[in-house]
Amino acid sequence: MKTKELIINTIRIIGDVIFVNLSFLLAFKLRFTGGIPTQNYNDYLNIIPYISIFSVLLFQMYNLYSNQLKRRLDEVFYTFIPATFIIVLFTGAVTYLTHSLAFPRSVYLISFPALFVIMVSWRYLTIALERLISKKEEIIVVGRGENTAKLIKNIVHSMHKSYNIKDVIIDDPDYLKDLDYVDFDLFTDFNNLEEKLMEMEADIIFVASNLNEAEKKDAFYAALEKGWEVSLVPEFYEIMLSGSRLEQIGEMPVFEIVPPQNSIGFFFKRLTDIFLASIGLILSLPLTLPAAIAVKLESRGPLFFKQERVSRRGEKIEVYKFRTMVNNAEENTGPVLAQKNDSRITKIGKFLRKTRIDEIPQLLNVLKGDMSLVGPRPERPHFVGQFEKEIPNYKYRHFIKTGITGLAQVYGYYDTDAEDKLRMDLLYANKRSFVFDLKILLETLKVIFMGHKAN
Repeated sequence: MKTKELIINTIRIIGDVIFVNLSFLLAFKLRFTGGIPTQNYNDYLNIIPYISIFSVLLFQMYNLYSNQLKRRLDEVFYTFIPATFIIVLFTGAVTYLTHSLAFPRSVYLISFPALFVIMVSWRYLTIALERLISKKEEIIVVGRGENTAKLIKNIVHSMHKSYNIKDVIIDDPDYLKDLDYVDFDLFTDFNNLEEKLMEMEADIIFVASNLNEAEKKDAFYAALEKGWEVSLVPEFYEIMLSGSRLEQIGEMPVFEIVPPQNSIGFFFKRLTDIFLASIGLILSLPLTLPAAIAVKLESRGPLFFKQERVSRRGEKIEVYKFRTMVNNAEENTGPVLAQKNDSRITKIGKFLRKTRIDEIPQLLNVLKGDMSLVGPRPERPHFVGQFEKEIPNYKYRHFIKTGITGLAQVYGYYDTDAEDKLRMDLLYANKRSFVFDLKILLETLKVIFMGHKAN
């Protein structure tokens, strides 16, 4: 980690601990206008270490200590909605387990908006200050084909305002013709790539798609020599390497890659799925019962919509959802992917989709063993056939059990293409763990509130 980033994150952590606890003290002050009773105050002081440590760990799970300059402000805003709720819920659990009388119920109600407003304001302040003292990082992009152009467009049009593209080496400049604004030097010659890069100056080099091994080596050696950071857009086989572990055969180091389906983690993942799905079905009853009544009242047809999907090893399963479209919506059209403003979606269906309440019945699929809580989203056989023809590596996403939510769902967007979603699915397959699953579940709670990602 860079020294500046380490200093800023240290300040953030200290500030987070201070402001989380000040938020609760403010809630007490608003509740007890005549002064906080001594017993309540002392009981609260006793649980400050638990609240502080938990809050920092939760914010870490939500990537709130990674490079904040590369995050959208609205994403930070939406992150604190579930994070605040979880902290208040955790605080209630701690007071119950420690038999503390610190928190009257009204304090919990007041602490949620107080904590949310204070933490969002504090986080926005730190981001504004960081932007004020930070300079844009100069970057070089090297790659071939449309995926390289897509990377450049993402950098130009996305939230990465901390980047300034200085030089681009791409095989065909026509790939960039749709860019409205181009303010970088453009090269198309890949000969003597290492020497060419050595003549350039930058902070980061992006190594994009379709470079051969020799060209990638040239880029990496130049970056090593110049002291640049390297950001790699991985090919599919390189994603498989990301899950490798270092072993030794005699005196020779080797990377060992265990196929996802052979991992012992599958057994523990199944136990976790059963436990969390059971709890989820019980806790979601206040949402699912009104939803079920609303679906039946609005339009004729079954309560649940069952659809054939493809899961692990190509196995066909029936996925359960609350029906969000008119009955027999595809009777005349055949399989069609849902579109924005789809006329087939009912009014209640739009709300259920936006809040993802329509997905809750899939917890029944998890209990049956058809799906996991976290994994690649199961697709319909019709579209799987299409994707396998268009993307040769698509079949590898079926090495693990599909899930209700996944890496592509929390980090992708409505219009993220199938190839990029596949990258994220394969990355999950190789990085999966209990902590990683928990992180994705926490991110899913955030995504529910983000309209542009919750479709």
